[in-house]
Amino acid sequence: MGSKGYFPLSLRLPVTKVSEINGRRRQQPRMQANPDFWRGRKVAVIGGTGFLGWHIVRQLVGLGGSVRVPALPPRADHPIHDLEPVELVIGDLRDAASVRHAIAGCDIVFNAAAVVAVWGPALKLMDEVHRRGTLNVLAAAAKVRLIHVSSIVTIGATRTGNVLDENSPFTLGRLRVDYVRTKRAAEELVFAAKQDVVVTNPGYLVGPDDPELSITGRFCRRYWRGRIPVAPPGGYNLADVRDVATGHLLAAEHGVTGRRYILGGENHTVATFLQLLAAAAGWRPRAFAVLPQWMMRAMAECCELRSRFTRREAYPSRQGARLLRYFWYVRSDRAARELGYSPRPLVATIEDTHSWHVAQGISPLHGIAKWWLRPAA
Repeated sequence: MGSKGYFPLSLRLPVTKVSEINGRRRQQPRMQANPDFWRGRKVAVIGGTGFLGWHIVRQLVGLGGSVRVPALPPRADHPIHDLEPVELVIGDLRDAASVRHAIAGCDIVFNAAAVVAVWGPALKLMDEVHRRGTLNVLAAAAKVRLIHVSSIVTIGATRTGNVLDENSPFTLGRLRVDYVRTKRAAEELVFAAKQDVVVTNPGYLVGPDDPELSITGRFCRRYWRGRIPVAPPGGYNLADVRDVATGHLLAAEHGVTGRRYILGGENHTVATFLQLLAAAAGWRPRAFAVLPQWMMRAMAECCELRSRFTRREAYPSRQGARLLRYFWYVRSDRAARELGYSPRPLVATIEDTHSWHVAQGISPLHGIAKWWLRPAA
């Protein structure tokens, strides 16, 4: 945009490099869970109506598992209502008796329930779900295999873009982001319990079939509506939700008790992620700029102030801006070696994601956004 503090980026991705990556990865065999392991097995997927949980449920049903989904009441139009073999059990993770009832008789339990919040009243709920809810699940699943779904935020991040793994020291103890703090606390509770527990650390999830619109799903939709004209700083590890769901089944089959497994995808700056979103939509933006961190913080302060009067979520919020100071880059080498985890290229994921959102209905671009995000052809 030419203004001081903005840093122009290339409008196009390095096509040769992307095609080489796609070619290499498409030659790899697709990872698959073992149908003989899951056929007839009684499995509980706590939080099975969420983005990741829903994909775990669908895959389990396809493998012949007997699936129970303890969850809060889903929306009336949630597709889980049409998945007849699934037993939906309404309950609250913060209620110990409800959790015991929900997973009674199950052989394997996936705890995929989570609250993701960076602002407002949901912060208190998030703390209760991640702490008290985890303790309730641990107590109820004391004699069965438990797959605890954590996050790469418990692995850590850097300002320099270094790539971390499961053994990297956690250096963000002073980061004032409640989501990181509570997810880390829940993971520590799990490791303190002497039970058959495997911990997974998914990357930031992208993909189709997102019935409740995840955080990343809403971000993609905002961009495809022309509402993100500049890129925030920072970067993420982005993974296909379908591959991560399969990775969880593999963790249940082969994971070592007491070990954590990063289930990630590709490391990208947010700016590069937006370039991929533009390419999937067939756009060639006229210019591309990245907000400096000081401006991101200033925007967050203004949005937080406005939210006091509107009672609407601050976007961005202070905690959201703090997350975007960092590069949440990780590698999934351990999961590849021990589980057979092999995610697809992100380009293919984003193409599928865009097709799904278009089918759900995305309002066409208007005004300056239509001029700014011009067609590539």
